[in-house]
Amino acid sequence: MSQAARPNAPEGPLGRPEPWTSTLLRVLVHAITAAVIAWPLTTPPAVAAATLGAATGSLLARFVARSPLRVFTIVALGVAGLLGVLAVRFLVVDLSTIPASLGPANALLAGDALVFGGGGLVVSTVLRALSARRPALTILEAGLAAGGFATLLVAHRHGAIHRPYEIADPLIARGDDPTAAILIIGAVGAATIALLLLSERSLLRSAFHLGVLAVLLLVILYTTAMNGTPNPPSASSGALGLQDDDSEQREGQGQGGGANGRRSSDDLDFLDEYPSGGSSPDAVVIFHDDYSPPSGYYYFRQNAFSQFNGRKLVGATLSGVDTDVDNVFPTTRAREVPWTPAANNDRTTVETTVALLADNSAPMGLEAPERFVPATNPAPNRFRRLYRVNSVSITSDPLVLLDREVGDPAWSEETRRHYAGGPTDPRYAELAQRVVQELPDDLRELPVARALAITQYLGRHGTYSLRSRHAGAEDPTGDFLFGDLTGYCVHFAHAAVFLMRAAGVPARVGTGYAVAEANRQGGSALLLRNSDQHAWPEIYVEGAGWVVMDVAPENVLDPPGDPPDPQLQRLLGEMARGSSAIDDLPPPRPITELAQETGRWIGIVLGLLLGLLLVIGYGWKLGGWLGLHVGSSPARIYRAALYRLSAGGVRRRWGESPEAFARRVRVELPALSPLTNQHLAAAFGHARPDLSTMRADFARLTRELRASVPWWRRLLGAINPYSWVLLAR
Repeated sequence: MSQAARPNAPEGPLGRPEPWTSTLLRVLVHAITAAVIAWPLTTPPAVAAATLGAATGSLLARFVARSPLRVFTIVALGVAGLLGVLAVRFLVVDLSTIPASLGPANALLAGDALVFGGGGLVVSTVLRALSARRPALTILEAGLAAGGFATLLVAHRHGAIHRPYEIADPLIARGDDPTAAILIIGAVGAATIALLLLSERSLLRSAFHLGVLAVLLLVILYTTAMNGTPNPPSASSGALGLQDDDSEQREGQGQGGGANGRRSSDDLDFLDEYPSGGSSPDAVVIFHDDYSPPSGYYYFRQNAFSQFNGRKLVGATLSGVDTDVDNVFPTTRAREVPWTPAANNDRTTVETTVALLADNSAPMGLEAPERFVPATNPAPNRFRRLYRVNSVSITSDPLVLLDREVGDPAWSEETRRHYAGGPTDPRYAELAQRVVQELPDDLRELPVARALAITQYLGRHGTYSLRSRHAGAEDPTGDFLFGDLTGYCVHFAHAAVFLMRAAGVPARVGTGYAVAEANRQGGSALLLRNSDQHAWPEIYVEGAGWVVMDVAPENVLDPPGDPPDPQLQRLLGEMARGSSAIDDLPPPRPITELAQETGRWIGIVLGLLLGLLLVIGYGWKLGGWLGLHVGSSPARIYRAALYRLSAGGVRRRWGESPEAFARRVRVELPALSPLTNQHLAAAFGHARPDLSTMRADFARLTRELRASVPWWRRLLGAINPYSWVLLAR
């Protein structure tokens, strides 16, 4: 059967078979893809078998596609082939004969090699044969390649820069950042897909795809260099039900409706379906002082809610209250918090560095931050911002504070009423009184003991769950407290504060992150994750300031979260350790200088893009001249003639057939007609032309072109790097 009679054969334009260069590119793509998919799943011998099998299958597909088999038959044979591979694996591994002779370990290795090698062979054969029969199905090959690289890097998402372990572990051991390796793997993936695009049988389509790919790669590289690698999702969106109406951080500006420049738009809300925060890293904290919290938990406070609005607690608008809260980020110089408790027998000063990996609603410090200082960012491609915090952190256990009074003698009557406000529902006072009555007589009159009794009551009787049904109630806290007592930290914190206030103890809700001290694992770095966000009750103890009185529910319906990854914690800590505090930054650069720098970067990118396009154009053109001038087939000789004509400005019109084109230019270029006729005759199998005659016609066509086309036009055609784009075919 002649080649022209096989419509299903993988042929190029005018019936020419697919070039072997295109086939070899496909072989390389399939081999790389198989290796990438198999690498995380199996042993090195099986990876090698998968690579070899995929390469062999891609070669075999060239002949399968040219066979009389129908598409459905090819797919059916592929399914049968996979089943056969599994059957052979069963014989090698699960039956006793071969494992007895090879040994169990060698039998397993052989079974894996058979599965991955045979699977790669079958899958590559089927996919390549289908795309050869139906060019639109090339998307399956590209999808497989993209999926393989995506699967390899899927563990890297959400800021887990220490994964995949196979790549990151050797780099972490040397103290390097694995980010560059991840970008290189992405570039290899893009290059792999580019090889698929290069194997297109349409020259124009290949050039277009490569141009688009080059532009996309430049954009990715440029934006990565300017903006850094992707970071975890913002921690200020939806955390603990916090709603922030401000889309931009008001850095260093005392704006907002609350006291001390606090943004009163931060609002602690109740949710029935509180989304699980997940384990995305939000920040890493480096301890510069040795500090162990008496409760066993580090509380990094960002905000406080003390004003009762008739339904819940919101940020205070009354001047002179919550003056220890300053949730505006430092920018050019240190920010002093207006009021903090004194460092004494109950508190000590702790210095920490906070490196944010995600946008956050406010800076944080250990319970009572007194000073925020901006810091240099040693890894701007990873951290959003860094700052140092001096905090006056609690060292006394609540039991040591039992005999202390609560409240500040310097408070005005208005301030005392502010910290005593709560729902008018009498059930709060009745429950608070009932809980207090359970205390021994010698503790009943101690305010701190009353607060501890309330937290213990809620811990014993409450059930922690991210799903509840209280948000729609007029009083969500009352619906929780006097209902099923099932909710999450926002419910427990509100209930504790309202009961404490009913028992005569000034209290408020603090929010931020709560992390177990054990998570430090003896190191100086501590990872704060999205799932560590928390709300807790605080009471004001005379001489000690605001003290955390958290609730620990004994009943928990939700499964425990994943433990923090110590390698990631250590790596991020090492990356942030090179920062230094900044007391004063130089003044910001003038807008004209920034505009000049931006223009310079744009010029560099455009220049690189132009240079890349020139390299592609001249490279393709040079390859055409070198590869086609010494043609050994009618198609190559004819195509060399078209390259020569296109460079001289003689091109086929849109929709014009090769025969019509030859007739149109027969007066100036009569040698084109015999070349066209001999090429078409060979392409459709009508005759076997004489190559020496075609070469003679080609030489004559070259002389006719020089005689009919001015030298300057030929020079312009030679200079034009994309004269081949309009190549007549």
